[in-house]
Amino acid sequence: MSSNNSQRTDCSQTRILIITTDKNILDQLEQVQYNEKSDRQNSTQKKSKPKVNDLICVVCGSPANGYNFGAIACESCKAFFRRNARKDPKSLHCVEKGDCKITPFTRRFCSSCRLTKCLNNGMQCDRIWTIEQKAEKRRQIEENKKLAMNSNVQSNEEKLPSTSCLDDLSMDTNILFTDFTEFLLPQAQLNANDLQRIETISDSYQRRIEFAAREGLPWDPSIPTKTFIQVLNSHSVHVMRLLSFFKQIPEFNQLDVNDRVTLIKYNLNTLLGINCALWYKKETHELIEDDADVPSNMQFYQILHGYKTCLESRKIFLSLLHLASYDRKIIQLILIILLLTKGFSITNPSDEQIFNDGTSVDQLHNYYTELLWKYMETMHGYAKAVNLFSELLAHITSWQIIHEEMRNNILRTLSPDDTNELLPIMKSILRVS
Repeated sequence: MSSNNSQRTDCSQTRILIITTDKNILDQLEQVQYNEKSDRQNSTQKKSKPKVNDLICVVCGSPANGYNFGAIACESCKAFFRRNARKDPKSLHCVEKGDCKITPFTRRFCSSCRLTKCLNNGMQCDRIWTIEQKAEKRRQIEENKKLAMNSNVQSNEEKLPSTSCLDDLSMDTNILFTDFTEFLLPQAQLNANDLQRIETISDSYQRRIEFAAREGLPWDPSIPTKTFIQVLNSHSVHVMRLLSFFKQIPEFNQLDVNDRVTLIKYNLNTLLGINCALWYKKETHELIEDDADVPSNMQFYQILHGYKTCLESRKIFLSLLHLASYDRKIIQLILIILLLTKGFSITNPSDEQIFNDGTSVDQLHNYYTELLWKYMETMHGYAKAVNLFSELLAHITSWQIIHEEMRNNILRTLSPDDTNELLPIMKSILRVS
Protein backbone atom coordinates (compact mmCIF):
# COMPACT_ATOMS: atom_id res chain seq x y z
CA MET A 1 0.00 0.00 0.00
CA SER A 2 2.78 2.29 -0.97
CA SER A 3 2.65 5.06 -3.54
CA ASN A 4 4.38 8.19 -4.71
CA ASN A 5 4.99 11.10 -2.35
CA SER A 6 6.50 13.60 -4.77
CA GLN A 7 4.96 16.83 -6.02
CA ARG A 8 3.11 16.65 -9.35
CA THR A 9 1.17 19.15 -11.31
CA ASP A 10 -1.10 16.79 -13.24
CA CYS A 11 -3.61 15.52 -10.66
CA SER A 12 -5.51 13.44 -13.24
CA GLN A 13 -2.74 10.91 -13.71
CA THR A 14 -3.44 7.35 -12.62
CA ARG A 15 -1.48 5.79 -9.79
CA ILE A 16 -1.00 2.11 -9.00
CA LEU A 17 -0.89 0.79 -5.43
CA ILE A 18 1.27 -2.28 -5.00
CA ILE A 19 3.39 -3.65 -2.14
CA THR A 20 6.86 -5.20 -1.90
CA THR A 21 9.85 -5.97 0.25
CA ASP A 22 12.05 -6.65 -2.79
CA LYS A 23 14.96 -4.28 -2.12
CA ASN A 24 16.31 -4.65 -5.67
CA ILE A 25 13.09 -3.38 -7.23
CA LEU A 26 12.84 -0.54 -4.73
CA ASP A 27 16.44 0.53 -5.33
CA GLN A 28 16.02 0.63 -9.11
CA LEU A 29 12.76 2.58 -9.01
CA GLU A 30 13.80 5.01 -6.31
CA GLN A 31 16.90 5.74 -8.36
CA VAL A 32 14.63 6.94 -11.18
CA GLN A 33 12.52 9.06 -8.85
CA TYR A 34 15.18 10.41 -6.53
CA ASN A 35 18.41 10.65 -8.49
CA GLU A 36 19.61 13.47 -6.34
CA LYS A 37 19.16 11.37 -3.19
CA SER A 38 20.53 8.05 -4.41
CA ASP A 39 23.92 8.37 -2.74
CA ARG A 40 22.38 9.15 0.63
CA GLN A 41 19.81 6.37 0.34
CA ASN A 42 22.35 3.74 -0.70
CA SER A 43 24.44 4.59 2.35
CA THR A 44 21.52 4.43 4.77
CA GLN A 45 21.71 1.38 6.97
CA LYS A 46 18.65 -0.77 7.41
CA LYS A 47 17.03 -0.56 10.81
CA SER A 48 16.99 -3.79 12.68
CA LYS A 49 13.63 -5.27 13.53
CA PRO A 50 12.39 -4.36 16.97
CA LYS A 51 13.27 -6.51 19.90
CA VAL A 52 10.51 -7.67 22.17
CA ASN A 53 10.24 -9.76 25.31
CA ASP A 54 9.72 -13.53 25.30
CA LEU A 55 6.18 -14.90 25.30
CA ILE A 56 4.60 -16.08 28.53
CA CYS A 57 2.11 -18.94 28.81
CA VAL A 58 -1.33 -17.59 29.75
CA VAL A 59 -2.07 -20.77 31.73
CA CYS A 60 0.95 -21.42 33.95
CA GLY A 61 3.24 -18.44 33.33
CA SER A 62 6.22 -20.38 31.97
CA PRO A 63 8.06 -19.36 28.75
CA ALA A 64 6.08 -20.05 25.55
CA ASN A 65 7.02 -20.31 21.88
CA GLY A 66 3.81 -19.10 20.27
CA TYR A 67 0.06 -19.60 19.84
CA ASN A 68 -1.38 -23.03 20.60
CA PHE A 69 -5.09 -23.71 20.07
CA GLY A 70 -5.88 -19.98 20.04
CA ALA A 71 -3.80 -18.72 22.97
CA ILE A 72 -0.15 -18.21 23.92
CA ALA A 73 0.76 -21.43 25.72
CA CYS A 74 3.89 -23.42 26.61
CA GLU A 75 4.59 -26.91 25.24
CA SER A 76 3.44 -28.56 28.49
CA CYS A 77 0.06 -26.82 28.58
CA LYS A 78 -0.28 -27.38 24.83
CA ALA A 79 0.13 -31.15 25.31
CA PHE A 80 -2.15 -31.12 28.37
CA PHE A 81 -4.90 -29.30 26.50
CA ARG A 82 -4.68 -31.67 23.53
CA ARG A 83 -5.20 -34.65 25.87
CA ASN A 84 -7.98 -33.17 28.00
CA ALA A 85 -9.72 -30.44 26.00
CA ARG A 86 -12.84 -32.44 25.21
CA LYS A 87 -13.34 -33.55 28.82
CA ASP A 88 -15.70 -31.85 31.26
CA PRO A 89 -13.57 -29.94 33.82
CA LYS A 90 -15.94 -31.15 36.56
CA SER A 91 -15.24 -34.76 35.64
CA LEU A 92 -11.57 -34.24 36.41
CA HIS A 93 -12.53 -33.24 39.98
CA CYS A 94 -10.77 -30.55 42.00
CA VAL A 95 -9.98 -31.57 45.60
CA GLU A 96 -9.99 -27.92 46.70
CA LYS A 97 -12.52 -25.18 45.92
CA GLY A 98 -11.99 -25.07 42.17
CA ASP A 99 -9.62 -22.12 42.27
CA CYS A 100 -6.20 -23.75 42.45
CA LYS A 101 -3.26 -21.54 41.47
CA ILE A 102 -1.64 -22.81 38.28
CA THR A 103 2.12 -22.22 38.06
CA PRO A 104 5.02 -24.07 36.39
CA PHE A 105 5.43 -25.93 39.71
CA THR A 106 1.77 -26.65 40.54
CA ARG A 107 0.29 -27.19 37.07
CA ARG A 108 0.36 -31.00 37.44
CA PHE A 109 -1.43 -31.01 40.80
CA CYS A 110 -4.97 -30.17 39.58
CA SER A 111 -6.04 -31.07 36.05
CA SER A 112 -9.52 -29.63 36.58
CA CYS A 113 -8.38 -26.10 37.42
CA ARG A 114 -5.66 -26.25 34.76
CA LEU A 115 -8.19 -27.17 32.05
CA THR A 116 -10.58 -24.47 33.26
CA LYS A 117 -7.80 -21.89 33.06
CA CYS A 118 -6.91 -23.07 29.53
CA LEU A 119 -10.50 -22.54 28.39
CA ASN A 120 -10.92 -19.24 30.23
CA ASN A 121 -7.78 -17.85 28.57
CA GLY A 122 -8.89 -18.53 25.02
CA MET A 123 -7.73 -22.04 24.17
CA GLN A 124 -10.31 -23.58 21.85
CA CYS A 125 -11.35 -27.22 21.55
CA ASP A 126 -12.31 -26.89 17.90
CA ARG A 127 -8.69 -26.10 17.01
CA ILE A 128 -7.57 -29.61 17.92
CA TRP A 129 -7.39 -31.32 14.58
CA THR A 130 -8.05 -34.96 13.85
CA ILE A 131 -5.54 -37.09 11.96
CA GLU A 132 -7.62 -36.64 8.80
CA GLN A 133 -7.67 -32.84 9.18
CA LYS A 134 -3.90 -32.72 9.67
CA ALA A 135 -3.37 -34.80 6.54
CA GLU A 136 -5.65 -32.48 4.54
CA LYS A 137 -3.78 -29.44 5.85
CA ARG A 138 -0.43 -30.92 4.79
CA ARG A 139 -1.86 -31.65 1.35
CA GLN A 140 -3.07 -28.07 0.96
CA ILE A 141 0.31 -26.69 2.03
CA GLU A 142 2.08 -28.82 -0.56
CA GLU A 143 -0.32 -27.66 -3.26
CA ASN A 144 0.23 -24.03 -2.29
CA LYS A 145 3.98 -24.49 -2.44
CA LYS A 146 3.71 -25.96 -5.94
CA LEU A 147 1.52 -23.08 -7.08
CA ALA A 148 3.97 -20.60 -5.58
CA MET A 149 6.93 -22.23 -7.31
CA ASN A 150 5.10 -22.16 -10.65
CA SER A 151 4.25 -18.49 -10.29
CA ASN A 152 7.77 -17.64 -9.15
CA VAL A 153 9.38 -18.85 -12.36
CA GLN A 154 7.50 -16.27 -14.40
CA SER A 155 9.54 -13.41 -15.76
CA ASN A 156 9.27 -9.88 -14.42
CA GLU A 157 7.56 -8.90 -17.67
CA GLU A 158 4.76 -11.35 -16.91
CA LYS A 159 4.33 -10.03 -13.38
CA LEU A 160 4.20 -6.34 -14.30
CA PRO A 161 1.91 -4.63 -16.84
CA SER A 162 3.13 -4.49 -20.41
CA THR A 163 4.62 -1.34 -21.88
CA SER A 164 1.46 -0.68 -23.88
CA CYS A 165 -0.63 -0.88 -20.73
CA LEU A 166 1.62 1.63 -19.03
CA ASP A 167 1.27 4.00 -21.96
CA ASP A 168 -2.51 3.71 -21.77
CA LEU A 169 -2.41 4.74 -18.11
CA SER A 170 -0.52 7.96 -19.01
CA MET A 171 2.05 7.48 -16.25
CA ASP A 172 5.38 9.30 -15.91
CA THR A 173 8.76 8.43 -14.45
CA ASN A 174 7.87 9.95 -11.08
CA ILE A 175 5.58 7.05 -10.17
CA LEU A 176 7.14 4.64 -7.70
CA PHE A 177 6.25 1.03 -8.48
CA THR A 178 6.47 -1.72 -5.95
CA ASP A 179 5.44 -5.37 -6.30
CA PHE A 180 3.32 -7.02 -3.61
CA THR A 181 3.39 -10.52 -5.13
CA GLU A 182 6.18 -11.67 -2.81
CA PHE A 183 3.82 -11.37 0.13
CA LEU A 184 1.45 -13.83 -1.53
CA LEU A 185 3.99 -16.66 -1.45
CA PRO A 186 3.97 -19.18 1.42
CA GLN A 187 6.73 -18.18 3.85
CA ALA A 188 7.93 -18.71 7.41
CA GLN A 189 5.13 -18.15 9.89
CA LEU A 190 5.15 -15.81 12.86
CA ASN A 191 7.94 -16.24 15.37
CA ALA A 192 7.76 -15.44 19.08
CA ASN A 193 8.86 -11.84 18.57
CA ASP A 194 6.21 -11.30 15.88
CA LEU A 195 3.48 -12.72 18.09
CA GLN A 196 4.51 -10.54 21.01
CA ARG A 197 4.60 -7.48 18.77
CA ILE A 198 1.03 -8.12 17.53
CA GLU A 199 -0.22 -8.59 21.09
CA THR A 200 1.50 -5.34 22.11
CA ILE A 201 -0.20 -3.52 19.22
CA SER A 202 -3.58 -4.89 20.28
CA ASP A 203 -2.99 -3.78 23.87
CA SER A 204 -1.88 -0.33 22.68
CA TYR A 205 -5.08 0.06 20.72
CA GLN A 206 -7.16 -0.81 23.80
CA ARG A 207 -5.30 1.82 25.85
CA ARG A 208 -5.71 4.63 23.31
CA ILE A 209 -8.84 6.12 24.94
CA GLU A 210 -7.26 6.18 28.39
CA PHE A 211 -4.02 7.73 27.10
CA ALA A 212 -5.84 10.39 25.07
CA ALA A 213 -7.94 11.36 28.10
CA ARG A 214 -4.78 11.84 30.16
CA GLU A 215 -3.32 14.20 27.57
CA GLY A 216 -6.57 16.15 27.35
CA LEU A 217 -9.19 16.27 24.61
CA PRO A 218 -10.03 19.39 22.58
CA TRP A 219 -13.75 18.49 22.66
CA ASP A 220 -15.98 16.95 25.31
CA PRO A 221 -17.26 13.69 23.75
CA SER A 222 -20.21 13.54 26.16
CA ILE A 223 -21.75 16.75 24.72
CA PRO A 224 -24.28 16.25 21.86
CA THR A 225 -23.51 18.04 18.60
CA LYS A 226 -26.12 20.18 16.87
CA THR A 227 -24.38 22.17 14.13
CA PHE A 228 -22.20 21.05 11.25
CA ILE A 229 -19.11 22.75 12.74
CA GLN A 230 -19.73 21.03 16.07
CA VAL A 231 -19.88 17.69 14.27
CA LEU A 232 -16.53 18.39 12.59
CA ASN A 233 -14.93 19.52 15.85
CA SER A 234 -16.24 16.44 17.66
CA HIS A 235 -14.14 14.34 15.28
CA SER A 236 -11.08 15.77 17.01
CA VAL A 237 -11.75 13.29 19.83
CA HIS A 238 -11.35 10.34 17.47
CA VAL A 239 -8.26 11.99 15.98
CA MET A 240 -6.58 12.37 19.37
CA ARG A 241 -7.42 8.80 20.37
CA LEU A 242 -6.01 7.44 17.14
CA LEU A 243 -2.90 9.54 17.63
CA SER A 244 -2.49 8.12 21.13
CA PHE A 245 -2.48 4.65 19.56
CA PHE A 246 0.22 5.57 17.05
CA LYS A 247 2.32 7.28 19.72
CA GLN A 248 2.66 3.88 21.40
CA ILE A 249 4.39 2.49 18.29
CA PRO A 250 8.08 3.04 19.18
CA GLU A 251 9.39 2.93 15.59
CA PHE A 252 6.97 5.64 14.50
CA ASN A 253 8.34 7.95 17.21
CA GLN A 254 11.85 7.35 15.87
CA LEU A 255 11.02 8.73 12.42
CA ASP A 256 12.03 12.25 11.42
CA VAL A 257 9.69 14.66 13.21
CA ASN A 258 8.72 16.49 10.01
CA ASP A 259 8.02 13.18 8.29
CA ARG A 260 5.72 12.18 11.16
CA VAL A 261 3.81 15.44 10.78
CA THR A 262 3.44 14.86 7.02
CA LEU A 263 2.18 11.29 7.48
CA ILE A 264 -0.37 12.42 10.06
CA LYS A 265 -1.49 15.42 8.01
CA TYR A 266 -2.15 13.47 4.81
CA ASN A 267 -3.19 10.06 6.15
CA LEU A 268 -4.98 10.37 9.47
CA ASN A 269 -8.28 11.83 8.23
CA THR A 270 -8.83 8.91 5.86
CA LEU A 271 -8.01 6.43 8.63
CA LEU A 272 -10.84 7.73 10.81
CA GLY A 273 -13.48 5.92 8.75
CA ILE A 274 -11.52 2.65 8.76
CA ASN A 275 -11.02 2.99 12.51
CA CYS A 276 -14.81 3.23 12.99
CA ALA A 277 -15.12 -0.40 11.94
CA LEU A 278 -13.44 -1.40 15.21
CA TRP A 279 -15.96 0.32 17.50
CA TYR A 280 -19.24 0.49 15.56
CA LYS A 281 -22.11 -0.82 17.70
CA LYS A 282 -23.96 -3.33 15.54
CA GLU A 283 -26.64 -3.88 18.19
CA THR A 284 -27.77 -0.25 18.15
CA HIS A 285 -26.40 0.73 14.71
CA GLU A 286 -24.49 3.63 16.28
CA LEU A 287 -21.01 5.03 15.93
CA ILE A 288 -19.88 5.34 19.54
CA GLU A 289 -16.24 4.83 20.48
CA ASP A 290 -16.53 4.85 24.28
CA ASP A 291 -19.43 4.21 26.65
CA ALA A 292 -19.12 7.75 28.02
CA ASP A 293 -19.46 9.28 24.53
CA VAL A 294 -22.62 10.40 22.82
CA PRO A 295 -23.24 8.65 19.47
CA SER A 296 -21.75 10.35 16.41
CA ASN A 297 -24.17 12.74 14.72
CA MET A 298 -24.80 11.53 11.15
CA GLN A 299 -27.66 13.88 10.20
CA PHE A 300 -25.47 15.98 7.86
CA TYR A 301 -23.83 13.00 6.18
CA GLN A 302 -26.18 12.32 3.26
CA ILE A 303 -27.09 16.00 2.81
CA LEU A 304 -23.43 16.92 2.39
CA HIS A 305 -22.15 13.99 0.33
CA GLY A 306 -25.21 12.84 -1.60
CA TYR A 307 -26.99 9.53 -1.85
CA LYS A 308 -24.60 7.83 -4.30
CA THR A 309 -21.44 8.61 -2.34
CA CYS A 310 -23.09 7.56 0.90
CA LEU A 311 -24.21 4.28 -0.67
CA GLU A 312 -20.70 3.52 -1.95
CA SER A 313 -19.06 4.40 1.36
CA ARG A 314 -21.60 2.29 3.26
CA LYS A 315 -20.82 -0.72 1.07
CA ILE A 316 -17.09 -0.42 1.76
CA PHE A 317 -17.67 0.22 5.47
CA LEU A 318 -19.80 -2.92 5.79
CA SER A 319 -16.98 -4.94 4.23
CA LEU A 320 -14.49 -3.45 6.70
CA LEU A 321 -16.97 -4.08 9.52
CA HIS A 322 -17.23 -7.73 8.52
CA LEU A 323 -13.45 -8.03 8.45
CA ALA A 324 -13.17 -6.37 11.88
CA SER A 325 -15.65 -8.85 13.36
CA TYR A 326 -13.68 -11.67 11.71
CA ASP A 327 -10.28 -10.54 13.05
CA ARG A 328 -9.81 -7.14 14.74
CA LYS A 329 -6.03 -7.39 14.70
CA ILE A 330 -5.99 -7.21 10.89
CA ILE A 331 -7.65 -3.77 11.01
CA GLN A 332 -5.31 -2.64 13.79
CA LEU A 333 -2.28 -3.54 11.69
CA ILE A 334 -3.85 -1.94 8.62
CA LEU A 335 -4.16 1.36 10.50
CA ILE A 336 -0.41 1.36 11.18
CA ILE A 337 0.47 0.38 7.61
CA LEU A 338 -1.72 3.08 6.10
CA LEU A 339 -0.36 5.73 8.45
CA LEU A 340 3.11 4.86 7.13
CA THR A 341 2.01 4.94 3.48
CA LYS A 342 3.59 7.66 1.36
CA GLY A 343 1.31 9.45 -1.09
CA PHE A 344 -1.85 7.98 0.46
CA SER A 345 -4.05 10.71 -1.04
CA ILE A 346 -4.01 9.25 -4.54
CA THR A 347 -6.54 11.63 -6.07
CA ASN A 348 -4.81 14.87 -5.09
CA PRO A 349 -1.05 14.34 -4.76
CA SER A 350 0.21 17.64 -6.15
CA ASP A 351 0.71 19.33 -2.78
CA GLU A 352 2.32 16.43 -0.96
CA GLN A 353 5.77 16.98 0.46
CA ILE A 354 9.03 15.15 -0.07
CA PHE A 355 10.10 13.22 3.03
CA ASN A 356 13.35 14.03 4.78
CA ASP A 357 14.03 10.33 5.31
CA GLY A 358 11.76 8.42 2.95
CA THR A 359 13.89 5.29 3.19
CA SER A 360 13.13 4.89 6.91
CA VAL A 361 9.41 5.32 6.23
CA ASP A 362 9.61 2.67 3.47
CA GLN A 363 11.46 0.20 5.68
CA LEU A 364 9.00 0.58 8.54
CA HIS A 365 6.05 0.34 6.14
CA ASN A 366 7.43 -2.85 4.63
CA TYR A 367 8.10 -4.38 8.05
CA TYR A 368 4.49 -3.95 9.19
CA THR A 369 3.09 -5.03 5.82
CA GLU A 370 5.10 -8.25 6.02
CA LEU A 371 3.99 -8.71 9.63
CA LEU A 372 0.35 -8.40 8.53
CA TRP A 373 0.79 -10.97 5.79
CA LYS A 374 2.55 -13.45 8.08
CA TYR A 375 -0.18 -12.99 10.68
CA MET A 376 -2.98 -13.64 8.18
CA GLU A 377 -1.22 -16.68 6.72
CA THR A 378 -0.46 -18.12 10.17
CA MET A 379 -3.92 -17.55 11.64
CA HIS A 380 -6.11 -18.16 8.59
CA GLY A 381 -4.09 -20.24 6.13
CA TYR A 382 -2.47 -19.31 2.83
CA ALA A 383 -5.56 -19.42 0.60
CA LYS A 384 -7.69 -17.34 2.99
CA ALA A 385 -4.82 -14.89 3.50
CA VAL A 386 -4.56 -14.28 -0.25
CA ASN A 387 -8.30 -13.54 -0.43
CA LEU A 388 -8.15 -11.23 2.60
CA PHE A 389 -5.13 -9.37 1.25
CA SER A 390 -6.74 -8.85 -2.16
CA GLU A 391 -9.98 -7.64 -0.59
CA LEU A 392 -8.08 -5.20 1.61
CA LEU A 393 -6.30 -3.67 -1.38
CA ALA A 394 -9.55 -3.22 -3.26
CA HIS A 395 -11.50 -1.79 -0.32
CA ILE A 396 -8.78 0.61 0.77
CA THR A 397 -8.18 1.94 -2.74
CA SER A 398 -11.91 2.60 -3.13
CA TRP A 399 -12.07 4.18 0.31
CA GLN A 400 -9.20 6.54 -0.56
CA ILE A 401 -11.03 7.88 -3.58
CA ILE A 402 -14.39 8.30 -1.83
CA HIS A 403 -12.89 9.86 1.26
CA GLU A 404 -10.95 12.42 -0.76
CA GLU A 405 -14.23 13.37 -2.44
CA MET A 406 -15.83 13.75 1.00
CA ARG A 407 -13.02 16.01 2.17
CA ASN A 408 -13.49 18.22 -0.86
CA ASN A 409 -17.24 18.37 -0.15
CA ILE A 410 -16.49 19.59 3.36
CA LEU A 411 -14.05 22.24 2.15
CA ARG A 412 -16.56 23.56 -0.41
CA THR A 413 -19.21 23.82 2.31
CA LEU A 414 -17.09 25.71 4.85
CA SER A 415 -17.48 29.47 4.89
CA PRO A 416 -14.69 31.76 6.23
CA ASP A 417 -16.61 32.07 9.51
CA ASP A 418 -16.96 28.27 9.72
CA THR A 419 -13.24 27.87 9.14
CA ASN A 420 -12.47 30.23 11.99
CA GLU A 421 -14.57 28.07 14.33
CA LEU A 422 -12.71 24.88 13.43
CA LEU A 423 -10.34 23.50 16.06
CA PRO A 424 -6.65 23.69 15.04
CA ILE A 425 -6.29 19.92 14.94
CA MET A 426 -9.22 19.65 12.51
CA LYS A 427 -7.82 22.39 10.29
CA SER A 428 -4.61 20.41 10.04
CA ILE A 429 -6.31 17.06 9.40
CA LEU A 430 -8.65 18.53 6.78
CA ARG A 431 -5.70 20.49 5.32
CA VAL A 432 -7.62 23.76 5.44
CA SER A 433 -5.44 26.55 4.04
